[in-house]
Amino acid sequence: MQIKLPFFTLLLLISFASVNAVLFTPALPDIAHFFSIGEDAAQQTITLFLVGYALGQLIYGPIANRFGRKPALYAGISLQIVSSVLCVLAGIIHQYWLLVIARFLLALGSGVGLKMTFTLVNECYEPKTASEKISYLLLAFAITPALGVALGGLLNTYYGWMSCFCAGAFYGLIVLFFATRLPETQSTLNLNALKIRHLLTDYSNQFKNKQLIAGGLLMGSATSFVYAFATIAPFIAINVFGLTSAEYGMANLIPPFGLILGSIIGARLSKKYDLESIIRAGVIIISFGAIIMFIAMLTQRHLMFSLFLPMIIIYFGSCFIQANASTIAISNASDKAHGSAVMSFINMGLATCVVLSTGLFSMTTLLLPSIYIMLCFIMVGCLKLLMRKNNPLNLRAYH
Repeated sequence: MQIKLPFFTLLLLISFASVNAVLFTPALPDIAHFFSIGEDAAQQTITLFLVGYALGQLIYGPIANRFGRKPALYAGISLQIVSSVLCVLAGIIHQYWLLVIARFLLALGSGVGLKMTFTLVNECYEPKTASEKISYLLLAFAITPALGVALGGLLNTYYGWMSCFCAGAFYGLIVLFFATRLPETQSTLNLNALKIRHLLTDYSNQFKNKQLIAGGLLMGSATSFVYAFATIAPFIAINVFGLTSAEYGMANLIPPFGLILGSIIGARLSKKYDLESIIRAGVIIISFGAIIMFIAMLTQRHLMFSLFLPMIIIYFGSCFIQANASTIAISNASDKAHGSAVMSFINMGLATCVVLSTGLFSMTTLLLPSIYIMLCFIMVGCLKLLMRKNNPLNLRAYH
C-alpha cells in the first residue's frame, strides 16, 4: 500500500537547510562590521555552513537505517535549534569563532531536511510520481528561502543581525512539530548500519554508481547557482549599488518567481517528456540567463536588469534539472537512504567548492556571472556523462 506524505511538511523539510543558509545573508555586511572583520572572513559563515551541510548528508543515511527515519529527523532538527541559540550567544559575548562553529553545527542539523525528503519521497512513490512530487516540492525553494531573505533583511534593519538566528530557532521548532506527524517508512531497522565496516562497504558501493554520481553533479551545479548568489549578491547590491539590507531582502522576492513557474511547468512536462529532454532544456535556459547577466553587468545596467531579472531565468531552468536529475540518481540506488545521502553529499559538496572558490577572486560585479558561465560548462559535461550510450538506465522507461 502506498504511503501518502503530508506535502506541507515536505515543503518545510526540503527547504530547511536553505532557509537557515540564507536567512542571515542580508546581515553579512553588518556582521563583518560588528566583529571588525573583512568581507572574506564574513563569508566563512556561509562556507562552513556548506561544508557542514555536505558532510551532514552522509551522517543521516546510516542513522535513519539504524534508528528509523523519524528519529533521524528529530536529531537533526534538535541540533539546528540548539545551534541557532549558539549563534545568538556568539553575538552576546562578541566571539566570532563561536559564530563560525555554531554555523557549522547548524548546517549539520538542518541538512537532515533535504536528505530525508529525497529518501521519503523515493521510498513512498514510484519514479515517475517521485519526479512529479519533487518538481512541486521545488516550490519550497521559491517561497521559503525568498521569504527568509526578506525577513532577514527586515529583522537585521530593525532588530539587529542576532534576531535572524532567533527566527531560525523558532523555525526549527515549527519544523519539529510537523515532523512528529510524519509516518515512519522504515519497517525494519538495520542494527549494523552504524558499524564502520558496514558503512564503508555501503558508501563504497554507492560511489561506484555512475548514474548516482552524474545526477548528483548535475544537482550540485544547479544548487551552486543559489549559494553563489547568496554569497556574492549581498555585497554587490549593498556595498556596490548602495541598497539597504531591507531593500536587498525585499528585492530577493523577485527571482523566486522563476522557481515557482519552473516548478509548475517542470512537473507537467515530466508527465509528457523524457527526463533527458527536460534536463537538456534546463541547461539551455540557465546558460541563456547567465549570458544575459554577464552582458548586463559588463554594460553596467541597472541592478534590477543585471542581477535580479536574470536570476528569474536561471531559477526557472534549474527546476528542470533538480527534480529529474535526483530521480535518475536515486532510481539507480538499491539502498535509498545511502543513495540519497551520497547524491546530496555530491550536490552540496560541489556547491561548497564553488562558494570556496569565490574567496579567490576580487568582489567585482562580473564575478557572479563569470561563475555562472563556468557552472554551465560543468552541467554540459555532467549531462553528457549521464546520457552516455552505454548508460544502462533507460530514461524513457519511466514515462
